[in-house]
Amino acid sequence: MIKKERLKWPLQRLKGMYFAMHCWKCKKFELPKEEYERRCEENIQKIIGRLKTKEMKFKEFNEIIKNSVFCKFEKREFDDNCPICKKLGSLRRGI
Repeated sequence: MIKKERLKWPLQRLKGMYFAMHCWKCKKFELPKEEYERRCEENIQKIIGRLKTKEMKFKEFNEIIKNSVFCKFEKREFDDNCPICKKLGSLRRGI
């Protein structure tokens, strides 16, 4: 089997990808916008500013952010009484 080389992405794009794949699942996303930006987005931007590269693979970026001091993932609970949460839950379970 031929192993496909993973793409490198610009760091700002990786920040957006990280948000789309992880942050929206986290309880911190439910914070007021100003607090979320202060706790999460600003810290990610500081890390990006310290990196000596302009692009990297998502897996590498993901590890850097997830292993940072500020990013402690807290998975939010979905309420089965909420029609939107119920739909998202059934999509996650493949129902």
